[in-house]
Amino acid sequence: MTTLTQDRFAEAKTHFSQLFNEEIADHNGQVRINSQMMQLRRNAMEALESLSFPTRRDEDFKYTNFNRALKLPFKKVKSFELDTAKINAYRLDDIAPIQLVFVNGVWDAALSRMDDLPKGLFITSIEDALNMAEYKSWIVEQYAKETEGNAAFTALNLGLGEHGVFIHVAKNTTIEQPIQLLHLAATGDEPMIFSPQLFVQADASSQLHIIENYNSLNTSSDVYLSNGIARFKVADNAFVRHFRIQNESREAFKLTNTDVEQGRDSNYQGFTIDLGGRIVRNNISSEQQGSGANTNMYGVYLGNGDQHIDNQSFMDHASAHCTSNELYKGILTDKARGVFNGKVMVRKDSQKINAFQQNSSLVLTQTAVMDTKPQLEIYADDVRCSHGATIGQLDEKSVFYLRSRGLTDSAARAMLQHAFVLEVLENINNEALYNHVESLIEQKFAENQ
Repeated sequence: MTTLTQDRFAEAKTHFSQLFNEEIADHNGQVRINSQMMQLRRNAMEALESLSFPTRRDEDFKYTNFNRALKLPFKKVKSFELDTAKINAYRLDDIAPIQLVFVNGVWDAALSRMDDLPKGLFITSIEDALNMAEYKSWIVEQYAKETEGNAAFTALNLGLGEHGVFIHVAKNTTIEQPIQLLHLAATGDEPMIFSPQLFVQADASSQLHIIENYNSLNTSSDVYLSNGIARFKVADNAFVRHFRIQNESREAFKLTNTDVEQGRDSNYQGFTIDLGGRIVRNNISSEQQGSGANTNMYGVYLGNGDQHIDNQSFMDHASAHCTSNELYKGILTDKARGVFNGKVMVRKDSQKINAFQQNSSLVLTQTAVMDTKPQLEIYADDVRCSHGATIGQLDEKSVFYLRSRGLTDSAARAMLQHAFVLEVLENINNEALYNHVESLIEQKFAENQ
């Protein structure tokens, strides 16, 4: 690493430390400053000093450079009042009656809707959950965990994050309707940094459905860094469906680290829909800690202009008799760039594994770029594992056929693009959510016309 790079990171770290110290100075009460949560956050900021932010010299960040984001003088924001009507436009009332609203990264209880939670569902702040004996040890463990290659961004989140959400579903409890976490950005003239945090525990034989929405009220110009983490503990025979629909500002930097722990016969289904953002990086990993676990990871990414969207997955088959399925599809046009790096590991003695991974992309212009690298790392001999990647263009014969049936050129191309991502969307088992995602994708297609 060059001295210039070290100096650049040192300046960024100093700035982030100043943001942390300014927050402490703003507190009037010493009790909270000296609380265990504050100590965990201090530990994270101290750890950041010895960590290096990734550069393009790191293999997993070979095609994605966040250095330009680290140069910006980000501010850490507090609450920001918005017109209720603007917020209502982003609520999924017909899909998720339980809604947690965040404005510029700050959880706004007044705007949230969670008065009548069903029996067996518990929602609170991570800080309050830390003070409860049944949750404390796992939360402390999460603060001590580092994610290889992304440790600096993880430490930054844990140090600056103060509005994290903790969700617990009790044993044998099924939460019938999804829970919406609605994140809205309205930053104005100053670049800002948000640190979304989501910690979820799904006890044995429980079921939960979470939808994270990320939107900017000024989709064209707001500059901010949304550096988030999500941690899931999916116990034996539990089923968690997790959607993240990202439609950030076109000048926003977005990075999310998702870590999943899965017990015996558990199911985790993760969807990532990427529509907005300037530079976007999604890291998702799942460790199957019990036999019979099943993991599904799905992604759709649509990039135009100079957008850069990077999906990284790590599927860790740490137990025998498990299955996994990964399917990511993207469409790139203009000067957009896409990246997919998926790794499936089958550990020693993890026999009878069935794993599938596929990444397919359409590159519609000569200036758009796609880099893809599916990987298998297998240390067991009784497994069925496959992976693949395709990069291509629209079939002009199909375009001609549709035009011969009366469609315009743009309508024909939009129809073929929609059909291309349909294989992923068909895995959404909630009709209202399917229709919502489909309408967002159609809006994105319209931008390309």
